[in-house]
Amino acid sequence: MRTTQLILWTALAASLAAQEGAPGYRWVGLQAGSLSPDTQTNLKASPFFGLQGGLLFDEKRYGLSFQALVASPKSDLAPGKSLSQSEFSASLLTGLSGDGASRFWPYLGLGLGAVSIPRIDTLTGQQETLKAGTAHASLGFLHRPGRGLIWGAEARYVFTFANADLKEIQGAAMVGFAWGARRAAAPRPEPAPAKAEPAPVVAPPPPSAPLPVVSTVPEPRPLSTPAPAAKPAPTPVAPPVARPLASPPPPPVTVVVAPPPAPRPAPVPPPAPVKAAGSELTRRLDALRLGDMGKALEFGKKHIDALSDQRWTIRLLIANLPATLKNAVVAFPGKEPDLFIAPIKLKGGRTAYQLFLGDYASKAEAERAAKAVPAFFLEGGQRPRPYQISAIPAQ
Repeated sequence: MRTTQLILWTALAASLAAQEGAPGYRWVGLQAGSLSPDTQTNLKASPFFGLQGGLLFDEKRYGLSFQALVASPKSDLAPGKSLSQSEFSASLLTGLSGDGASRFWPYLGLGLGAVSIPRIDTLTGQQETLKAGTAHASLGFLHRPGRGLIWGAEARYVFTFANADLKEIQGAAMVGFAWGARRAAAPRPEPAPAKAEPAPVVAPPPPSAPLPVVSTVPEPRPLSTPAPAAKPAPTPVAPPVARPLASPPPPPVTVVVAPPPAPRPAPVPPPAPVKAAGSELTRRLDALRLGDMGKALEFGKKHIDALSDQRWTIRLLIANLPATLKNAVVAFPGKEPDLFIAPIKLKGGRTAYQLFLGDYASKAEAERAAKAVPAFFLEGGQRPRPYQISAIPAQ
């Protein structure tokens, strides 16, 4: 059924393309990136490599893309062992701006595909492969910097039809080779040839009148008597200038020194989580260290019943195996963390264990404490989350 839907989807996109016109260009390329699977699969984030190809339609806002990838993720249930995961997908791309012939082309994508996800059975420890159909949504762009070269990047959100809780986030970059016609530029019109005009006829100038004769002999100048010399004017004497009296010295300036600013008080660290009584806490931790899930669940329920419904706690992880809970206790070196567990029913009927830390008066206090948990609880995309005691989930 899933394969039939994939074929129909691809055939519909191809028929629309055939109606609208010939492809603007095609491309093939190598792809590399990282995928982060759902934490319920116990798989860690890992790199992947693959092939991508597709085609965009000239002067249109859509295209097709095909992708095949392989990855080797590692599982928390099989330390040191690399598994094998593969995926195939087809996407219909819709441009966000421009058209298929533009140099830079951002797009949105929707598509179907198939995936083979490795899984480790929590009871037997045997490896099995889950094959399922997938659907995805993507956001990315393609860029052609020059003739023949193309590159792009894409972020993709994937979920499976077999189990809606199995989700995956991918981020990838692609570089490859593109071929096909670009949109041709409109021909520039040639200017029309100018018409030849006849040369203007210039009439001859009229005859000019005869020039008058000018004599070059200078006329005689009359003799003149020299003027008497003028007497020099007496030099004026400047009056004496009165000197100003000396001004008194300015008064001394008094400098007022401001007192130094008072030191700021040191920030008060958030209060440490309230620990249970020593004997009760020790029994809870010993049950987790020994893998005695019956005793650990019993002590966890007793501890939750003793807490107020308005208090808050932090869920560190959801585990399927006692070994994961043992490692969680060891992740707090030199400390006796206030840990307790509660059961949760997963889709499919399986039961897993929720691991909680601490007892806090408010959500803000729990969120501050969640930022300081050991790095063990941040691996594989896990994120500690605060819960109110009255809202601890059971399924």
